[in-house]
Amino acid sequence: MYKVLLVDDEQIIREGISSIIDWQANGLILIGTARNGIEAYRMITEKEPQIVITDIKMPVMDGLELIAKVKQEKPHIVFLILSGYGEFELAKEAMGFGVRHYLLKPCNEKRIIEALTEVKEELAQIGEKEAFIRQTREKLEKVAPLVQEQFLRDFITKRSYTKAEYQYYRDFLKLEEKPVRMVLFQPEGECGFEALFGLVRIIQDTFGAALYFNTIIKIQVLILLPAMEDEQLLDLIHQVKKAFLFYHDFELDTVYCAAAPFENIPFMYQELQECLKYASYLEKGSIITKKDIPFGSGEPTGPKISFDSASIAIAIKSGDLPTVEAEIDGLFHQLQAEKCGINIIRTYAMELFMVIIRDCRGEDQEAYLGQIKDLHELDTLEGIKTFVKKIGISLAQKNYDHIVTTNNRLVRSAIQYVQKNMANEDLTLKWLASEVIHVNECYLSKLFIKETGEKFSHYLTRIRMERAKELIVKSNDDRVYEVAEKVGYGNNPQYFSQLFKKYTGSAPSEYKRAL
Repeated sequence: MYKVLLVDDEQIIREGISSIIDWQANGLILIGTARNGIEAYRMITEKEPQIVITDIKMPVMDGLELIAKVKQEKPHIVFLILSGYGEFELAKEAMGFGVRHYLLKPCNEKRIIEALTEVKEELAQIGEKEAFIRQTREKLEKVAPLVQEQFLRDFITKRSYTKAEYQYYRDFLKLEEKPVRMVLFQPEGECGFEALFGLVRIIQDTFGAALYFNTIIKIQVLILLPAMEDEQLLDLIHQVKKAFLFYHDFELDTVYCAAAPFENIPFMYQELQECLKYASYLEKGSIITKKDIPFGSGEPTGPKISFDSASIAIAIKSGDLPTVEAEIDGLFHQLQAEKCGINIIRTYAMELFMVIIRDCRGEDQEAYLGQIKDLHELDTLEGIKTFVKKIGISLAQKNYDHIVTTNNRLVRSAIQYVQKNMANEDLTLKWLASEVIHVNECYLSKLFIKETGEKFSHYLTRIRMERAKELIVKSNDDRVYEVAEKVGYGNNPQYFSQLFKKYTGSAPSEYKRAL
């Protein structure tokens, strides 16, 4: 039953409409009548009708004022206007407030019931939409914890997220731009899933609202927390360890690290894994931090070592050999500069290896995975670098050959021309299509994107910037304008400098010093 309020300053109209309509038979309840907008507003506030039938012209507060005021506070209420001849302009004004139902005085029972039926249908549709949205929201709230766990696992294991994807998950999961702390719990001995699930429950009960995320990764439970003092964190960890030992008879090795921005959690996770390797040298159920492990302050912290997995994956897929070589060389240059131990070097090499083979066909991927044992047997940075680089270049070359020979000779011609003539200042997709390839510009653009996975303009800028990086690193005397000239920006060195800084984060004059 929908509740109805009738508003009109004429008593005869109020009494007439009230008496001629069989409200209950039409699924309605008349909660009362009002003589003007003030009375009506008070009754709306007290009784909250879903439908208001109102005259336009009334003393004290007219119908338009009533509609405007109520719509601001209770937009879900549906209004049905009563209006006489000559009041059409006022009725149109009411329509501006979203009112769609109109009755012209005098009106008979049939017309009033028809109008009320239309209003009921509108309310039913609104109710249906609200119910659908509410059910969707409830279902979303139910799956949100699962999405949180999956996102956390993917992000920790360095799955490549675009900026848009990353921002989407940040918004969906309500991640704040605040530092977080990571803690990793690992039961000692062979612990079944039941015990791990019990550990999760103990953690949730102990940390309560302070817990951002938790997830199970193999035999470990990982949690993210807001930044807090060590004393508070250690107290909570001891509570978890004590409860887990009581309920499941297992000691817990626990590692935690300092607070850092959320985007650094892959590096935090890696740091904790390194710390956990040292647990076997300590007492059972130890609580370990980075300061407890033997390599000390000379080893790199996670955030100091980084590589762009998305860039490498794209370069492998598009057959961009210069970028593949540059990215791999860049990572191992960082590892060497930070004097990393061989175990850490192997860890980064393994992550890079998995990025490189990620998009292989099934049978090829299995063959490459069979070579992992060879990677673990290598014990020098140069040997590991050579191993990874060989596979990366091999796959990039295979993809390049597939693109330029199997898929389309036009794209091959375009890529080969660009690589040989990147110093040409006239080099654009339009110029290339008309002067070199002799095809329609739009066709070449779509073909290039389809075969390489990126726009021609992005490709051209990227290989020019990568070539510029090589020139700056290798040369001792090239000036900025000379480098700009060699990569196609000779007529605008200033624009080249802006592009280079945007691409690398450093101005050309600063890039070599920043390495």
